[in-house]
Amino acid sequence: MNEADLLKLINEQPFGIAEFTAKSGHYLFFNEKERLLRCLSRHQLQAVCVFDLFDEDERDTLKKLFAQCLKSSAKQAHFFDYKKGNRYFQMRLVISDNGNIISTLTDTTDTHTLNASYLVNQEYIKCLNDAVIAANIGCWDFYPQEQRIVANAAWVTQKKYKDEDFRTSNELFADVVDGLTRWASLVHPDDLDATVELIEKHLNGDSDIYEAQFRMKSGDGEWIWIHDVGKVFQRDKDGVAIRMNGVHLDITKARKLEAEIDWVSMTDPLTGLLNRRKFESLFDASLRETVKNNKIFGFLFLDVDHFKKYNDIYGHQAGDDLLVAVSKVLKQSLRRSGDHCFRLGGEEFGIVFNTDDKQSAISFSELVKKNIESLFIPHKTNTASEYVTVSMGLVTEQDYKMNDLSRIHKEAVELLYKSKENGGNLLSYN
Repeated sequence: MNEADLLKLINEQPFGIAEFTAKSGHYLFFNEKERLLRCLSRHQLQAVCVFDLFDEDERDTLKKLFAQCLKSSAKQAHFFDYKKGNRYFQMRLVISDNGNIISTLTDTTDTHTLNASYLVNQEYIKCLNDAVIAANIGCWDFYPQEQRIVANAAWVTQKKYKDEDFRTSNELFADVVDGLTRWASLVHPDDLDATVELIEKHLNGDSDIYEAQFRMKSGDGEWIWIHDVGKVFQRDKDGVAIRMNGVHLDITKARKLEAEIDWVSMTDPLTGLLNRRKFESLFDASLRETVKNNKIFGFLFLDVDHFKKYNDIYGHQAGDDLLVAVSKVLKQSLRRSGDHCFRLGGEEFGIVFNTDDKQSAISFSELVKKNIESLFIPHKTNTASEYVTVSMGLVTEQDYKMNDLSRIHKEAVELLYKSKENGGNLLSYN
């Protein structure tokens, strides 16, 4: 390559190239791009000192960089960034073999704009992340083909675990160790299958959005409720889900409040027993549970004998105390988790239970009746005893029919009144 070819190649470069005297900063050489970027003619550039192209502060900075170049090796570069008008530039300075300063000049406006936008975006992301953390929102990305989960720190800390024990780094978003397997190990066994089914349904395109509520084991050993919402936003050419993202919301407090409200709405305020509304909603569930366990279904209906007379003699407060005492006996009589007792009216109570055979149901009912009389609460106008007693009607079922509440309840009422007609403190059964 001859000198003319080399000069042509240098002039075709997309950045300015120049050689300066080390002390005065005068141009010894420059290519065409250098001249264009400086916005000067060739004559002006040949006559000018590069330091004179800048204001006082920038001039001093550039002179210091020239001095540093003189003390540096040929491989060490020094950079000078500056702005002219609305454009940004960078000079890269190195010392040449003959002791002059070689410079390359680049218009960095686009890069500067991108960097500025990146910084702004990073600040927005930081603000958003701060808000997400403050709101205790766990954000996640799920890659189903790899079974990867990428999450923010709140996804971990909202469950009361240490971030470093769960994620591979402390970046805003990082991989959860063992991904889907780790998540599944924390979900309550009773909730896992139903939740996985909802996820697969959405991945297959059968739902517009994925939404589920499930329990997860927290770091303190408690179960917390998570409201999980997400959506697939990337699929391959065959429609297979590649990426899905969403959020975890801790709704434990809301679920507890909901349960408390439900309990209040389903509970008798005086005795703490379930009320008639809950009796109606639990009846079919109890029947199904009995069928599942191959047991006999029992419904015991009881009523305090001569309760109105008791109130008239001892007063309404004593009457309330009596109902509370009877309720405690009923609660203490329950033997299985699927057995329930209710206050169905003023002095009317019911027990829904299951048992192995009819005789066991009769024995259980007789024991309840005996335990109530054994409270030894005086009742001088009770014709059946000197103490408070109850009359009972027991219905047992082996041929189960769902939604049969009205018939069974009616039959129990008839048996109860049969006990009363025969003097009270009795159990009648079908």
